[in-house]
Amino acid sequence: MADVWRVSKPARWRWLALFCALALVASACGGGDDDEADGGVAAEATTAPAAPSGDDDEPAPSGDDGGDSQLATGDGDDRDGEAPEAAAAPSTEAPAAEMAPQYGGTLVFGLEAETTNGLNPVNAQAAVSGHILFRSLYDTLTIEGVDGEALPYLLESFSSNDDFTVWVFTLRPDIVFHDGTPADAAALKRHLEEQSKGTLTGIFMGDLEIESIDELDDGLSVQINLATPRATLPNLFTTHLGYFGAPSMYDLGQEGAARNPIGTGPFMLEEWIPNEVTRMVRNPNYWRTDAEGRQLPYLDTIEFRPIPDNDGRFAALRSGDLDASSDNTGLRIDDYNEGFKTFWQDDSYSETTYLLLNNSRPPYDNAEFRRALAQCTDRQTFNTVRWDAQTPATGPFSPGTPGYLEDSGFPAYDPDAGSATIARLGVSNVEIGTTNDSANLLNVELIAAMWDDCGLDVSITQVDQAELITNAVFGLFTAFLWRQHPSYDIVAERIWWHSKFGLGIALNFGRINNPRIDAALDAARDTDDPDRRRELAEEINRAFGEEANYIWFYHSNWLVAAHDHVHGIDALTLPEGGEHIKVMEGRVFLAETWIEQ
Repeated sequence: MADVWRVSKPARWRWLALFCALALVASACGGGDDDEADGGVAAEATTAPAAPSGDDDEPAPSGDDGGDSQLATGDGDDRDGEAPEAAAAPSTEAPAAEMAPQYGGTLVFGLEAETTNGLNPVNAQAAVSGHILFRSLYDTLTIEGVDGEALPYLLESFSSNDDFTVWVFTLRPDIVFHDGTPADAAALKRHLEEQSKGTLTGIFMGDLEIESIDELDDGLSVQINLATPRATLPNLFTTHLGYFGAPSMYDLGQEGAARNPIGTGPFMLEEWIPNEVTRMVRNPNYWRTDAEGRQLPYLDTIEFRPIPDNDGRFAALRSGDLDASSDNTGLRIDDYNEGFKTFWQDDSYSETTYLLLNNSRPPYDNAEFRRALAQCTDRQTFNTVRWDAQTPATGPFSPGTPGYLEDSGFPAYDPDAGSATIARLGVSNVEIGTTNDSANLLNVELIAAMWDDCGLDVSITQVDQAELITNAVFGLFTAFLWRQHPSYDIVAERIWWHSKFGLGIALNFGRINNPRIDAALDAARDTDDPDRRRELAEEINRAFGEEANYIWFYHSNWLVAAHDHVHGIDALTLPEGGEHIKVMEGRVFLAETWIEQ
């Protein structure tokens, strides 16, 4: 049952006292976990540390110093908004190029959450942790290139006709699933058909308006015939849709496949004890080799351990109970950089943490009220507590991502103007939801105190994370914190933003009905011209700014941290060369990771 809190009307000194308390808690616990689901479901133009560490032959991507985002020190000192110098992790190892990878050993990897409903990507509610598991069990059909265009991965090639209504996907030869069956055209057709049946993936596939999927005579290719153009179709297969499962797995049914994943990936499932450990072992028939032709993977075993508490996960890494861990916090940058190898996601294609507003329910259905609410929200103060003083996000696109604008027209902090509008509209009571996590409650209490100063009586409802996600799908909420939208391809954001997906059981959680956003998303399906797609993304950003459909806070910059004996965390050799995004939403490939023994 939900817990309901009511925030009384404090004087401004109490507002500041709450801010100070939050700053202390944030320094101690890392700010807590964000609410998330994934399909990409899930949460800064952060500047990644200026000198991230890593293996010498695979430097971790650094942030774009030209961005407007700024990080402060972990103790809450914003240094007048200037980004601090980030210390590189000390390293005594010889250059990685002089060290031959060693086979064997077990990597113990810490995750922020368990993927509770199983490891079948067709039906899994996978957040970032789930995608890390999937990228070890399955290979994706395509992979994210650094220029915003997907590259072939399991696919050897993809091509289309002139109007993007007919696509041919061709698999690489001689690849087998974990059970020894061939990864061929028949399997690919079955995979696409199963994806069409999934609760989440079925919505994506249904939007593609597939007329037929035909196997071609070479035995490795399928032709996908569409009713309407999809100019960037391969981009959709870098994640959920692209995790290629075996027909024998789908034969087990939804529940059987969830506990018995069968992919082509570098590791195979040995044991899954929910909320304790997911243990995977080396796939002896893996198809990939490294740049020198050595067979992959190097590791014998990976043990993934879910540790939802940021503090606990950091302590486990520091004590040596974990060899490596993923994290999504801006409050321990120095601790991570100085104590470990750190692999940071670049600014581009970062998720955004924001206040998800239900645009279909009063008073949030009124754009004038939403803009006033934005004016009453001191986002810079919130970010100082939550993400080391990052400059507030201007929309869902992070710096370096097509669509990013320094000024999207989103309302600036102006509590006097906001409170005047709220008083004129006659709104007095609002509700915010959050999870049962204590840090999330403190964050929402800070927002509630800001709104209280604008004359609103704010109640806070707490539920567990699973219920929060269910409430989002069914529209049973008014407002809560959320993390999502890497926007690698704006067409992939259609189901989250287009009004077509905002009715009933909806993945447009905010029930946005914004004609400008709809029109831009529709136009983006038909073009692969990067300049035109950037224009359309910028139009979406301005539409969000004008309507204030959501209240944007910061862009989440993921990292993976590892001890010095762990190598190759961010290494991935593409068959035809090319450069991929090393850390994407915290997701990494671990086939070329090895342990110095």
